[in-house]
Amino acid sequence: MKKIILNITMLATIVFSGAGCKKFLDERPFTQVPTDSYFKSSKDIAAAVAGVYASFQIEMTGNGTGSTWGKYHFWGEGRADNFDRTQYNFSHVNEIASNGLTAGNAASNWTGLYRTIGRANNCLKYIPLVPQYDNKATQKVVDENMAQCYAMRAISYFYIVRLWGDAPIWLEPYTDVNEDPKKPRESKDKILREIIIADLEKAYELIPKNATPSQWYIGEGAICAILADVYMWMGEETEALKWFANLFKAKSPTGKVYKGMNETDLATQADWKNIFINANTVENIWSIHWDFTVNGCACTPVSIYHSNSPLQIDSIVLNDWGAIQETDLRARQTIDFNAPLRDRLLKFYPMPASGNPTWNDATKQLPVYLTMYRLTDMMLLYAEALNQTGDPVNALKWLNIVRVRAGLPAYLDTDPEVNTQEALQNALLNERRYELFGEGKRWFDLVRTRKVQEVMDPVLILRQRRQLVEEVGFGSDERKWLWPIHRTLIEDNPQLKQNEPYN
Repeated sequence: MKKIILNITMLATIVFSGAGCKKFLDERPFTQVPTDSYFKSSKDIAAAVAGVYASFQIEMTGNGTGSTWGKYHFWGEGRADNFDRTQYNFSHVNEIASNGLTAGNAASNWTGLYRTIGRANNCLKYIPLVPQYDNKATQKVVDENMAQCYAMRAISYFYIVRLWGDAPIWLEPYTDVNEDPKKPRESKDKILREIIIADLEKAYELIPKNATPSQWYIGEGAICAILADVYMWMGEETEALKWFANLFKAKSPTGKVYKGMNETDLATQADWKNIFINANTVENIWSIHWDFTVNGCACTPVSIYHSNSPLQIDSIVLNDWGAIQETDLRARQTIDFNAPLRDRLLKFYPMPASGNPTWNDATKQLPVYLTMYRLTDMMLLYAEALNQTGDPVNALKWLNIVRVRAGLPAYLDTDPEVNTQEALQNALLNERRYELFGEGKRWFDLVRTRKVQEVMDPVLILRQRRQLVEEVGFGSDERKWLWPIHRTLIEDNPQLKQNEPYN
């Protein structure tokens, strides 16, 4: 199955970009592609949908060379307290780690997400036409692939509104050279409700229920997980609870129903590492596939391959987590406490029998399966929703299930760390920090819970003190929670208005 997926991805790369990875940022009307040759068979559907995934995969993981780092960690982790810059002079990374973003930052460009949206739009328009040419393109085939394209469009827009807020809306393919490709930004609230939620609900309607999904494609459970995440982002916990319930009725890639009732529904302590390296446990929901033989090096900014990584583990994390690394089983399976430069995230790599990871030219050939959603992520988010809606008992239950699996002691409900709603919320966020370390969640968690200044001020002041610059922390300007829009996008489209205070 993996080989088939990867070969289709390569085909889709050629079909939809014209000349491989380096042309992924090129935008041209679909009418300039000989459409009479495509969307005529079920194989064309598979290739086109694989092209949507390939576009998103490239944006999250990188282009396989290290010259364009994947944005999974920059967007979801780089601005938070898990990672700091290294001593190497990567200017865009220095900006991210010090909250000094500018409109020239390489990671402030949304082009790759709109490329993915554009491919999804093509599929949504043309896939329904295929059955007239190929009787193998059954309604089931059409529905399942349409569902994935609706969901991929939704997750791309979800990243956009969380990172930039208001944004242009494209719901149709760009098919005519005479059509003006320049659009103004529209309300993030409109995008959330009228596009993201609407697309995900349509995807859920179309996706087969009670089916065993492929780890690498968005299935029933992944759609529910994204919807729950969206509603939690919007602060609508009651709506989120409905989608958590739907998630628990879906099946994992192993065929087991998620359930979400007790510790047996999660991967065992011994199986925890397999969530990231085998990516096929009872806990997996959706991960990004990557294979060196087809895609090249998974050159993430925290790869164990590089000797000059742009990000390193924050010293506070290293000290605090290192103090309990003998107890918390996740610690040494997540980061390398012995790396002299603190720049080795081990989570997505198999550990050698010696327990001492090394890096060399062979290391870059290791597969990297970045997790988008998994059950523990959703259970801790579910616990947050329960806590916010007046059910601290079950919220604490799930917090303790995760802690005990990690080797840590369970909290008593009288413990000051959890005996109020706010304390329990902080405990859940802290547990998410370590359980999901390096999984692209931390920054979004801080923004979602409005904890940015509280958490980041002490961290940034310490970093600024080391650099002998003014100690101002993150500050109270919440406009800086958003990213600037890359200057080339502003230059190319006069209808775009830059986010303040970056203008």
